[in-house]
Amino acid sequence: MQEKLPIQDIILKYLNEPEDPALIDQINQLRAASAENEAYFQSTKMLWDAAAETRRLEGVNVRNSAVNFKTQLTELSAVPARSRSLWPKIAAAVVLLAAGFWMYKEKVEVNYLVKQTGAQIDSVLLSDGTKVILAENSTVQYPDKFTGENRPITLVKGRGFFLVTKDPAHPFEISIGPSTVKVLGTSFNIDYSERKIDVSVKTGRVMFTPNQKSAPSILVAGDAVSYNLIKNQLTQENGINSNGWLTKELHFVDMPLDAVCRELSNYYNVKVILLDHMNTAKKLNAKFNNSSIDEVLTVLKETYPIQVQQKDSAIYIKNL
Repeated sequence: MQEKLPIQDIILKYLNEPEDPALIDQINQLRAASAENEAYFQSTKMLWDAAAETRRLEGVNVRNSAVNFKTQLTELSAVPARSRSLWPKIAAAVVLLAAGFWMYKEKVEVNYLVKQTGAQIDSVLLSDGTKVILAENSTVQYPDKFTGENRPITLVKGRGFFLVTKDPAHPFEISIGPSTVKVLGTSFNIDYSERKIDVSVKTGRVMFTPNQKSAPSILVAGDAVSYNLIKNQLTQENGINSNGWLTKELHFVDMPLDAVCRELSNYYNVKVILLDHMNTAKKLNAKFNNSSIDEVLTVLKETYPIQVQQKDSAIYIKNL
């Protein structure tokens, strides 16, 4: 069961991330629950706004201020209604503490590192023990250490396989263009290109949010989805070969020829075009280990009545 956050924690999280849809819903419910909650929210927001105006103050012990600010809020919530006349005096004192809290937030420095691969697969170990394996020509950006409630990184481009260290208190978040993936501890693959984002889960489960206006989807082991960035469309996929770039293996289980061509295009990074009039009813069952595309095409020609033609860096498959 998820632990219920104190009221002041919810309010402070919202004030720090006022555009977060989940926090907006949560704060609206809290404010509507009682008049006391609404008054408490308005008082806290007043301090927060005042702190923003006074954050240039010098000589404040910022670390103690962050703790004291929250302590003052907790003590204030316990004050009887008839004693609330003391509020102006309390507010005047806490504004300075709030200012220190702002300054503390701003002075936290995070150094971001970038890992970029060339023609070889490479990996990087993050500060929490999470391992990121990058395919060729891929880039990931990450902090030198995780300091907040979440563990955020960014897959700038390419493919990555993520072995995430389990830490339920600090969800691991990956930004991929307009999309996000949030996990607690699992292993999964992401393929990010100009046109689409593919996510497939090997173990555990992840929450994939295509964009800020979309509802999240929960993916469990064996699930795979593809988000078309051009059409803004999410589709279910067969993720059997999603980490083939890492294992150097290709598996085809009752897969129609048109789907086989798509898998080959993704794996070998070459256009494999199946002409429209082809009959693709027959399914392919095969396994390839570190095979060249020519070896795979040879098996296809032995399985289907087809001919293969290569032209302009593309491979065309048609009937005999």
